[in-house]
Amino acid sequence: MIWRKANEEFKLKNLKPTTTHGGGSLIVWDCISSKGVGELIFIDGILDKNKYLSILKDNLIKSANNMNVRDSFKFYQDNDPKHNKSRIVQEYLLYNCPKILHLPLESDLNPIENLWNLLDRNIRIMPTRSKEELKLRLKEEWTRITSDYLTKIISNMSKYLQLVIKQKDYPTKY
Repeated sequence: MIWRKANEEFKLKNLKPTTTHGGGSLIVWDCISSKGVGELIFIDGILDKNKYLSILKDNLIKSANNMNVRDSFKFYQDNDPKHNKSRIVQEYLLYNCPKILHLPLESDLNPIENLWNLLDRNIRIMPTRSKEELKLRLKEEWTRITSDYLTKIISNMSKYLQLVIKQKDYPTKY
């Protein structure tokens, strides 16, 4: 139970930072553009810089080509150390990505977070009994994502970013 005054839910004094982690769930690498979805890769074990680099080498350009955005895409990633502190990953991205945007760790400013909220809601409609069943359901839902939905969530990002700037990095209702 939380005690606070009305309309104060986003004031700093009423917020508590959280950190999420695997905890037995699936770890997934994925990518999207307004033109469609890219690869959906399930990651077994711990994701270190070498595994991350391997995933990028095997899937990033392939996904960009499949979505017809190879020469113009912006690659978003959070501030996870294996993403932006690893020299081998940064060198690969330097030569293979037209533009890299780093976001705060666990930021909702990446449009893919909106997509994962939708996937999560759709998958929770029916109980899932195993990791393999969860993977199958995710793959099914992944193929149902429309470019119209992706265009909508990506185009809304400028509105969210303007609100974050206006709030001076304080929380927003989004």
